[in-house]
Amino acid sequence: LLQGSRVWLRENNQHYPSTVHSCAEGVVVFRTDYGQVFTYKQSTITHQKVTPMHQTSTESVEDMAALVDLHEGSIMHNLFQRYQQDKIYTYIGSIVASVNPYKSIPGLYDCTAMERYSKHHMGEIAPHIFAVANECYRCLWKRHDNQCILISGESGAGKTESTKLILKFLSAMSQHSLELSSREKTSCVEQAILESSPIMEAFGNAKTVYNNNSSRFGKFIQLNICHKGNIQGGRIIDYLLEKNRVVRQNPGERNYHIFYALLAGIEEREKDAFYLSVPENYHYLNQSGCTADKTISDKDSFKEVITAMEVMQFSKEEVQEVLRLLAGILHLGNVEFITAGGAQVSFKTALGRSAELLGLDSTQLTEALTQRSMILRGEEILTPLSIQQAIDSRDSMAMALYSQCFAWVIKKINSRIRSKEDFKSIGILDIFGFENFEVNRFEQFNINYANEKLQEYFNKHIFSLEQLEYSREGLIWEDIDWTDNGECLDLIEKKLGLLALINEESHFPQATDSTLLAKLNAQHANNPFYVKPRVAVHNFGVKHYAGEVQYDVRGILEKNRDTFRDDLLNLLRESSLDFIYDLFEHVSSRNNQDTLKCGSKHRKPTVSLQFKESLHSLMATLSSSNPFFVRCIKPNVKKMPDQFDQTVVLNQLRYSGMLETVRIRRAGFPVRRPFQDFYKRYKVLMRNLTLPEDLNEKCAVLLRLYDNTSTEWQLGKNKVFLRESLEHKLEKQREVEVTKAAMVIRAHILGYAARKRYRKVLYYVVVIQKNYRAFSGRKKFLCLKKAAIVLQKQRRGQLARRFYRERLEEKRRQEEERRKEEEERERQRQEAERLAQQAEEERKKQELAAIQKAQKEAELKQEVEKQKESRQVEEILRLEKEIEDLQRVKKQQELSLTEASLQRLQQLRDEELRRLEDEACRAAQEFLESLNFDEIDECVRNIERSLTVGSGYPAELTEQIGNACSEKPNFNFSQPYPEEEVDEGFEADDDAFKDSPNPSEHGQSDQRTSGIRTSDDSSEEDPYMNDTVVPTIPAASDTMLIPPAHDTVSLHNSSSGESTYCMPENVSCRPPNSVELISPDGDYDYDQDDYEDGAITSGSSVTFSNSHSSQWSPDYRCSVGTYNSSGAYRFSSEGAQSSFEDSEEDFDSRFDTDDELSYRRDSVYSCVSLPYFHSFLYMKGGLINTWKRRWCVLKDETFLWFRSKQEALKQGWLHKKGGGSSTLSRRNWKKRWFVLRQSRLMYFENDSEEKLKGAMDVRTAK
Repeated sequence: LLQGSRVWLRENNQHYPSTVHSCAEGVVVFRTDYGQVFTYKQSTITHQKVTPMHQTSTESVEDMAALVDLHEGSIMHNLFQRYQQDKIYTYIGSIVASVNPYKSIPGLYDCTAMERYSKHHMGEIAPHIFAVANECYRCLWKRHDNQCILISGESGAGKTESTKLILKFLSAMSQHSLELSSREKTSCVEQAILESSPIMEAFGNAKTVYNNNSSRFGKFIQLNICHKGNIQGGRIIDYLLEKNRVVRQNPGERNYHIFYALLAGIEEREKDAFYLSVPENYHYLNQSGCTADKTISDKDSFKEVITAMEVMQFSKEEVQEVLRLLAGILHLGNVEFITAGGAQVSFKTALGRSAELLGLDSTQLTEALTQRSMILRGEEILTPLSIQQAIDSRDSMAMALYSQCFAWVIKKINSRIRSKEDFKSIGILDIFGFENFEVNRFEQFNINYANEKLQEYFNKHIFSLEQLEYSREGLIWEDIDWTDNGECLDLIEKKLGLLALINEESHFPQATDSTLLAKLNAQHANNPFYVKPRVAVHNFGVKHYAGEVQYDVRGILEKNRDTFRDDLLNLLRESSLDFIYDLFEHVSSRNNQDTLKCGSKHRKPTVSLQFKESLHSLMATLSSSNPFFVRCIKPNVKKMPDQFDQTVVLNQLRYSGMLETVRIRRAGFPVRRPFQDFYKRYKVLMRNLTLPEDLNEKCAVLLRLYDNTSTEWQLGKNKVFLRESLEHKLEKQREVEVTKAAMVIRAHILGYAARKRYRKVLYYVVVIQKNYRAFSGRKKFLCLKKAAIVLQKQRRGQLARRFYRERLEEKRRQEEERRKEEEERERQRQEAERLAQQAEEERKKQELAAIQKAQKEAELKQEVEKQKESRQVEEILRLEKEIEDLQRVKKQQELSLTEASLQRLQQLRDEELRRLEDEACRAAQEFLESLNFDEIDECVRNIERSLTVGSGYPAELTEQIGNACSEKPNFNFSQPYPEEEVDEGFEADDDAFKDSPNPSEHGQSDQRTSGIRTSDDSSEEDPYMNDTVVPTIPAASDTMLIPPAHDTVSLHNSSSGESTYCMPENVSCRPPNSVELISPDGDYDYDQDDYEDGAITSGSSVTFSNSHSSQWSPDYRCSVGTYNSSGAYRFSSEGAQSSFEDSEEDFDSRFDTDDELSYRRDSVYSCVSLPYFHSFLYMKGGLINTWKRRWCVLKDETFLWFRSKQEALKQGWLHKKGGGSSTLSRRNWKKRWFVLRQSRLMYFENDSEEKLKGAMDVRTAK
């Protein structure tokens, strides 16, 4: 041994990379690369103790399959050397080992690195996570099957960051392929997939002892790739969220990131609205003693989450609802309890805020947290809870709220990135790493079980299947020993295994954690992978592939059942917030939980059973895909950069089977292809070779060209087996040949395109020449034509100028002659003017003399006229005096009459008025006495039969009415409308009118109190105000009244309590000057303002036609009163409606008179008690002035009408409290449809009134 030599020193079953520090006096001192110093006597040193280090170990290698010194020490030393150089990635064949640097390395993941690795095959350049992603992406087309990447390692080894880097690279490749394929705009699916990571990390990651950003749930991200190479969409499957972390954390750990981000980043306005403050004030955040982490910026995290939610198309309302729920959970954790006859809430502030934010009633929330409600034999039993039970109820509600919110967020993300699977997919598995804490509970058991399944999958693909393939194909192979974890998995998941016993015990209502532990010890005490505690404690152990783990049995059964009390579930379902209701709408009730009496099909699956089934489904998906493995390694437990703890790393290398992996990758043939596929892919390399007929020999000929020693390849029975290095050579040479062929093809295509373009250019040149020649000839012709035009223009100008000069000389001569003629004419004109002026002066002198003579004659005439006018004025004064004398005489004659004469004249006029009034009253009284109210039904039937046979009036009267009518609308009242066939009415008792006013109490004793009305402004008479109304018949002079006993009119026979409409056939006739009637079935409204004032008044009064008019109104309506069970007479609301005047002005003035309205009401109710009527009537009014059919009700001197039939006037939605078999139902308000009919109050489930829920008599209610 020479000083300074590099050797491997074996100590404590480890190989340490060492340097010979000194060698003197028989003593050798070794200094390891990790800082340790060992001293040995030279005589004790053996070859097993010290071995020389190979050159490959002295200088680090990128692929550890190339190491000559193959042992754990060489692998760890290679990782250590690369880690010191910030080279954190190392190949093991196609497997990548990644060491977490706990720091950022500049330029390692930028766009330049992504572009560089996208252009090279795996192994051509330095190891990188991008190389794995690129190889996985290329294998979609190379292997034509689905691909998957499995990222495994301990908690804190960097699995989540590796997942994000792979997603980043695949998104970049997707966008690049989309730009090359179609030049279309990206669909933002890649961005949505990338933005899903901050959301899932905020809601699913938390700080633990070993990792500041530990994933507390597993996820499998599946990306769907189309044939063009871009990402069409994806799906995220989550596994086993650690709900217990919401309510409690171990010392030094934190709750989920979203809670701290919410408190640090929310705006002040929303912070006040949610009653939020600092993390130290909340029990769910401060119990671990760690509320902040210097490596995490909670405020920036909140901004990232909100931005990501916007990209994922979360609406603002949904984001606010999620934040409100998180705030409600924090306030719910601050609810404290005291003992006072059971658990009671000590302070209402936190509970009230939590109830407000969650949309719950604070009283109901208090009762649900402090009492347990159970149904026993149909009876609800309330059991007070202890303080610990109340705390468990509070925590279970908080965990349920958070887990359902997390599931909703994942579902929302999937809905944003969902797409159809039209090609192949790439799956990325990021699941929780192996965990071994001081206290390991049910969550750690499931996490480590999942890691056992992933290790089994790794062993199966790397060791078991590969060696089985070698044996089946007849390869020369020496089996490599590897650690199989199958027995440990059998202990966990086989029949009567740990999971089976836990599930079985969970179905026993009386089972406890102690009984579970006893059953586990009794069943598996002799299993070598089961560790039974030596002392009777609450633990049991399992020897996992990564080491022995002790699990605390306390709480396993309760967490495995995952039960949620029915009263808490119902309380959340009754939240006033739709978001909370939607979260728990499909959550199964505890009433459906299983027992031993229930069949296995009807049992509610436990948490472990659901997790087991989801793991098996995941393994099935992975088995159908081509796997790539990324093994993440944690360099130290302190999460510090540039620190390499060889003990921690060596432990991870051992349990992950890294040494065996290196051995099998170095000795094995991981690349295998069927002969036909191999020949088809690489026949481009065999073009110049002489090949035999046998397909196997063809493949062998090619392989010998690149490796004539046959160390890197073997031929099996059906496949070619290659090592990855040889495959890289073949692929590289294939790319060269394909590039050459592509260049030849490209040259031919370019030549063809050039020739095609040349022919096209030649054709265009000929066309251009032809057109140029035409253009040139045309241009020359135009120049000649232009020159000819110029010559013609010059010649024409010359001729024109010559002609102009000649014409100018001729014009000058003519002007000279015309000037001489004008001078002669001017001289003659001046002479004529002089003679005319002399004649005018003579004429003026004669006219002046005549005017002077006329003035003298006019003065004489005016003098005569003045004398005549003075005589006429004197005559007028005399006549006026005579008129005054005559008027004075007349006044004296009038004053001569006595005062007695004037009184006599007034008395005669008053007697005449009283006589007329008495005659009218007497006639009306005689008609009323002729009516027989006891036989009104017979009258009705007679009128009905009369209408039916059409013999209601005498022949001459019928003929007269028929002649008066020019048009007869078809008002067929003999058949009721469908809605009139069922008229329940209101069966009022006789006692209902016992307080009605007596007719004699109205203070009117004359005939007018019987219903006869005499108006001052018209001569109308109302003789039938209190009886069945018979219309007046238009006649020439006076009106003819038809007594009810006459056979000419009959009404429909009405049963008790029902109204019947009747009308003579000819009554519908209208006078010639009346407004044309519109069919009552016409669908018009009375919404006009003009009608609101007039029609309401008309609906509350009864008017009759003028007895002296020569025509009667076409607006006639008639109705028969209603009888109750005792025979007391009730008036119908369809009393006879008088005719409306033809003019709309009369109509408005008639119905706008308040005096007349009040008088008519008094006259109607002066003789009977106040009744209640309802029936269908026809109404007319408004701007359109047409008939409308309306349901009318007369109640308490109020007339109402509706568009459709009303079953009851008093009905509507009310909230009731009480009823039901449970306390919760008796305690809650229910919305019911109430109907009040007379004194009976009924309520139904809804307004269809199909299901009667209950009834009561309001007269007997107290």
